[in-house]
Amino acid sequence: MNGTNFSDLRLLLPELILVGTALVLLLAARRIQTAPLATAGTILAALAAGLVSYWLWSADPKIGFGGMVTLDGYSQFFKVLIASALAVTALLSERKIDADRVRPAEYHALFLLAATGMMFAAGASDLLTLYLSLELTTLCSYILVGITVEKPKSNEAAIKYFLLGSFASALLLYGIALVYGVTGTTDFAAINSAVSENGIGSNKIFLAAIGLLAAGLAFKIAAFPFHAWAPDTYQGASAPVAAFLATASKVAGVAAVGRVCLVAFDSEARLVSMVLVGFAALSIIVGSIIALSQTNMKRLLAYSSIAHAGYALLGFIAATSQFGTSDGAAATMTYVFLYVFMTLGAFGVVIALGERGENLSSYEGLAAQRPGIAALMLLFLLSLTGIPPTAGFVAKFVVILSVLSTGHVALAVLAVVCSVISAFVYLRVAVLMYMKDPGEPVPSRCPRTVYMALAVAALVTVIGGIFPGRFTFWAVGP
Repeated sequence: MNGTNFSDLRLLLPELILVGTALVLLLAARRIQTAPLATAGTILAALAAGLVSYWLWSADPKIGFGGMVTLDGYSQFFKVLIASALAVTALLSERKIDADRVRPAEYHALFLLAATGMMFAAGASDLLTLYLSLELTTLCSYILVGITVEKPKSNEAAIKYFLLGSFASALLLYGIALVYGVTGTTDFAAINSAVSENGIGSNKIFLAAIGLLAAGLAFKIAAFPFHAWAPDTYQGASAPVAAFLATASKVAGVAAVGRVCLVAFDSEARLVSMVLVGFAALSIIVGSIIALSQTNMKRLLAYSSIAHAGYALLGFIAATSQFGTSDGAAATMTYVFLYVFMTLGAFGVVIALGERGENLSSYEGLAAQRPGIAALMLLFLLSLTGIPPTAGFVAKFVVILSVLSTGHVALAVLAVVCSVISAFVYLRVAVLMYMKDPGEPVPSRCPRTVYMALAVAALVTVIGGIFPGRFTFWAVGP
């Protein structure tokens, strides 16, 4: 491995900004007793990291740290998206920090470190770098889920998440070990070369390695059948933490899946495509159907995220099929970008309503009491359903069109049918808001920061549905 130099550090400027801000917050934790100061620091760091990521964008990939890290359009796209999700989550967190009596400096430092791991994962070009990046993210996530230690549900959710996450990490690490044993390397490009040149695609150990890696990465994006942690974790965690896991964490997982499938195992694209088809189809079916019976809003959004993980994989299926096209990866990138903001918006409404926002029945008559909040929730629900002219329609259209163009007609039909099923899930909330009489007192006003986050999410959801190219024109595969 070559020695590290300043040009290598330049590739990690976004991550260094986040880490530096986290260290400052930790050092000044005793002096930071109010949420606004820590929130402002996190937002500024996220914006700076996002702007630097965009500034560093280049059509020519750059390799650093002896081939462990890659800077290209693919990684920079996801880094900007992760920074955006971090900034919006910080805006959403101010109310919950005060309500749950959480120490703001430590809370935001964990968010910053988790986002750092996500950014490393987006730019990882080696399995070891990828593993360490994902572990940094999950370790911070465990603590964030259980940070409200006085709440039994929060503790239970953190323990379940930790146990299942540890098991998934073991599977991922074991898969990495088997890949190294068969190919003699953990570098993505070198793995692909070794597999194609030595003809080890049918090696049973190599097939087992792919299965283990697929299981570990499926856990990170909450794809079926490695989704069981998501509903309990989202319900037990505070709403901003659940929103962060449903968006930024899923973005990092999708970025990792794309890099592994399209770079490390590109020579085994047919096998990879079959695995992705299974994960996508089952995730869409299970997420859409089980969401029908949910009465807790955060659990409903958890199953929604499971279904959306399946939709997001459709683009990668198109990219790895025998008629594959580079547009498939761009379709998935477009999908996750638009998904992040409509999901953050839905969680933002839950946060704006406080405790009332977590129970589905409590949305009865909301339009008569808070017409603005109800209208925003309706917008996000329509987008999650995929109804035009919202961003959700564009997102589903591009990924379904990508698999349809590569011959996966049955999978495209399944995606459309499950979209119809999900319409009942989301529009049920709209019926409660607009066609029922209020059953609870008028919800209190929420902080301005929550309204700011909702405004950003709504703006992207509307503009993304009408002019989708404004946000995703630079989406390119690895």
